[in-house]
Amino acid sequence: MEFTTIGSIMDAGTRGRILQTRHSGLSATFRARRHTALRNRSLANRNVRLRLVATIAALLLALGVAGAALGEPNRTHLVVLATSDLHGHIYPIDYFTNKADEGGLAQVHTYVEQVRAENPHVLLVDNGDVLEGGNSVLPYHYTFDADTPNPMIKVMSLIGYDSMTLGNHEFNYGLKTLGKAIDEARFPVVSANIVRENGSSFIQPYTIKDFGDFKVGVLGITTPKVPTWEKPENIEGLVFTNPVETALRHVPEMRALGADVVLIVGHTGWERKPKDSGKLAAWGSPDNWVDTGQLEENWALRLANNVPGVDVIVAGHDHIAVPMVSKMGDILLTDVIITQPGQWGDYVSRIDIELERGAEGRWQVAAKSSMVVPMAGVQPSSEVIEAAKYYHDQTVDFFKRPVAQATGDMPGGFQARFYDNGLVEIINKAQLWATGADISIAALFTDTSKISKGPITVQDVYGLYVYPNTLYTIKINGQQLREAIEASANYFHTYTDQTSLADLVNTSMRGYNYDIYQGVEYAIDISKPIGQRIVELKFKGEDVRPDQEFVVALNNYRAGGGGGYTMFRNAELLSESTTEVREIMVDYLRSVGQFGPESVDNNWRILPAAVDEMAHPR
Repeated sequence: MEFTTIGSIMDAGTRGRILQTRHSGLSATFRARRHTALRNRSLANRNVRLRLVATIAALLLALGVAGAALGEPNRTHLVVLATSDLHGHIYPIDYFTNKADEGGLAQVHTYVEQVRAENPHVLLVDNGDVLEGGNSVLPYHYTFDADTPNPMIKVMSLIGYDSMTLGNHEFNYGLKTLGKAIDEARFPVVSANIVRENGSSFIQPYTIKDFGDFKVGVLGITTPKVPTWEKPENIEGLVFTNPVETALRHVPEMRALGADVVLIVGHTGWERKPKDSGKLAAWGSPDNWVDTGQLEENWALRLANNVPGVDVIVAGHDHIAVPMVSKMGDILLTDVIITQPGQWGDYVSRIDIELERGAEGRWQVAAKSSMVVPMAGVQPSSEVIEAAKYYHDQTVDFFKRPVAQATGDMPGGFQARFYDNGLVEIINKAQLWATGADISIAALFTDTSKISKGPITVQDVYGLYVYPNTLYTIKINGQQLREAIEASANYFHTYTDQTSLADLVNTSMRGYNYDIYQGVEYAIDISKPIGQRIVELKFKGEDVRPDQEFVVALNNYRAGGGGGYTMFRNAELLSESTTEVREIMVDYLRSVGQFGPESVDNNWRILPAAVDEMAHPR
């Protein structure tokens, strides 16, 4: 396009002024007429110029480059980085083995700074379960040093997080501890669907970051199943509302306040997921997705499919790394993309969003994609290492303290769920010792715990019992007891002659939801159909009657029905401890002095006998 016409008109006006000067000696009447004519011509020329400028501006606007003509960009790039389920991980170390590991905020910080150096528009968010973690600096902090700044909040503030959503584990230590952490945070802590009983917000529902040219809104959502798991006093006065209904109310508010991009950062997982959900590639195909049966707990897909105005969802809670789920089949019906950063800082979700300026000057999302970036091999940040050194040193010293002697090796792994063993007996016998209950119920939380012959340390105990649960006693009857053991037996697939031990594990059921019982004798026949597997159930040598009553010791999570054990939810509560189960275990081991394979009473077994032969070390 040529612009010489504007220059030609301006030259004509100049010539008129020169002509007026040249004839200054003419009569006054002639000069007046001449002046009027030149003025009219000048006005006409100015009108032409204005019309032409307006025409050119309209053309530029129609071409989508009006902002560029004024010196403003018409495209820009946003990078969103997200972590989730950090569970206290700062240093890349496994405190339960005292060996180097991958993940944690020290490595995350290095990666974040690399991205910030490449792009001026970076948003850093976290998706909750920050303030609890057994394999971390947090147990020592809460037990012995709670008046100092929370180490996770201190480090996240140093890194420069833009927001954090509350996860379910944020409530484990009560509202006072949570409130202290929120007060210390130099970033917004958000959750829209946690409100007070009078309907007012518990904390701010969302935050909007202004990048100057554009704004990004972050709406926090927390799984509403928290009341099922948490002790009532830890969430007193709070109500957890429907995530979809909550988001439908707040997303339009965020748009009205100028948010050009809207993210839901939700500590909630998947209603459906691939059978091979542990494989990153499985999430890119609509094939072989299955229902998780956790509709009360997980809302990611319903949020994506039912809340207009959302661009991206960061999911969390179930500790799986998910690169990107976009529109596919009957799974995801909208243009929203969903990603999930895994756990412990092992991965960071990276979301790249291309924005372009629309006809009305508002920014619009032109393209978006996401991936998960592994932190393995990333150099830890020296700033973070230094900031957390005090907490790290205290934790290492704490975990080294001996509490008893192991008279022999007590191996773990998933195999330990197939036979009675020393690891689970430490938990169950400690719970019976502390309460005097008839029966104790406990689970092996991880596949990595083990205790070797020699000193048993605090590190061993916390590695065996990784959560800060407290101990309850409840009253149940024989029918409820049988139902609970049957529910636990769902951990196993049906046995056939060709089945290997690993094939028998039902991976859709978390290992920490498979319970082992002390105080009763029972047998589980996994060659039989689900619901008909308890072939023996005795108490002190006598068959358990359906109406027979028992006092049962179990943790607060299970007593509230956590893991699907609804038969316990309305049971009569007899007592509750203020001491964590793992501290009770430490006290028990100190009292007995030693523990080992000879302490196991083999009160339960898995049938057929071939299964026990595969699983039990000889």
